[in-house]
Formats: sequence, C-alpha cells, structure tokens
Amino acid sequence: MSDPTTNAWESDAELVASILAGSRRDFELLYETYFPRVYRFAQRRLHDSAESEDVTQEVFLAVFRSLPSFQGTSSLLVWIFGITRNTVNRRFRRRRLRMLPLESEQASELPGNEVPPDQVVEARRILASCEAVVEKDLTPLQRRIFHLKHLRRQSIRTIAAALGKSEDAIKANLYRMRRSIANAAPGLEALLGL
Repeated sequence: MSDPTTNAWESDAELVASILAGSRRDFELLYETYFPRVYRFAQRRLHDSAESEDVTQEVFLAVFRSLPSFQGTSSLLVWIFGITRNTVNRRFRRRRLRMLPLESEQASELPGNEVPPDQVVEARRILASCEAVVEKDLTPLQRRIFHLKHLRRQSIRTIAAALGKSEDAIKANLYRMRRSIANAAPGLEALLGL
C-alpha cells in the first residue's frame, strides 16, 4: 500500500475523471480515504459491526456504479454521505418492528428515525457555506491541508512532512481556516458534533 499522504487529490472533479477513465489506483485512494468515515457513520446508527461492514461495502459499490452521475454540485464527501445515509435508511426500513397496539405505552415510546425538515435544510445551508469558504477563500495550500486533516484524518506531523512545512505552519493554517469557516458557517461545529 502506498503512503496515503502523498496521493491526496487536488480536486474531486479530477479524481472522478481519473476513476471514470479506469484508474483503479484512484478508486482505491477514494476507498481508503472514505471507508473509515462511512463505516463509523453506519456503526453509530446501526450498532452492529457486521451490518456496518455490509453497508459500507454496499455504499462503495453504489459509489462505483453511480460515479458517472456525480455532477460536482456538492463535494464528493457530501455526495458519498448522501449515498451512505440512503443505504443506512434502507436497512432500517428492512428491519421488522413487532406490531404493538397503538394504545400501548411501548408504542408511544418508539423513536422515529426521520430528521425534521427544518434541520435538514439548516444542515444543507451550513455545509454549503462551509464548502463555499473552502473553495473560494482558502489558498491551494490551505485546501490541501484541509483535505489532509479533515477528510484524510492525517496528523499535523504527517501533513507537515508531506507538504515540507513546519508543524507550526500547519497549525497556524488550520487555525486561520477554522476561523474563516466558523465565521462563514456558524453552527457547523454543532452540526458535526465537534
């Protein structure tokens, strides 16, 4: 396996084009990058490691099949998490709940798994603001640092080594980016549970 810090892609559009052109290496890079996050998302909702692994494999099969339809109107991460959310929701729908009389106390305590529409709209607005800041306000170096830190989950030491910068320079860039994003997308940290 190659060192993931040296293979980070510059843009989602370039990565998708490369995969569609037949680059197995780039699809493996996409898979290695997002597999842990997709798996954790499924695990937090399904509470079953085997089922979460199945869902994760389904997601990447769906990603591979649907990649030609990726239009780039959102980031690849947001697009993949849309597929992940739909796949997890299908799992919930497949589960059979035992029938309870509507009058029973247990029936009134069953939780719903639907997110209120106003929360969905607000989450989309916040993520769009965040994406706009990343694309428009960050320098190419800062976008690369953002990608390595927040999408690839690399340590500051690893990022500094990969980019030939000091750890202090990476920390300073991360601080400035976080401040810019927080100013443009208030509520993002609460949305992501940070």
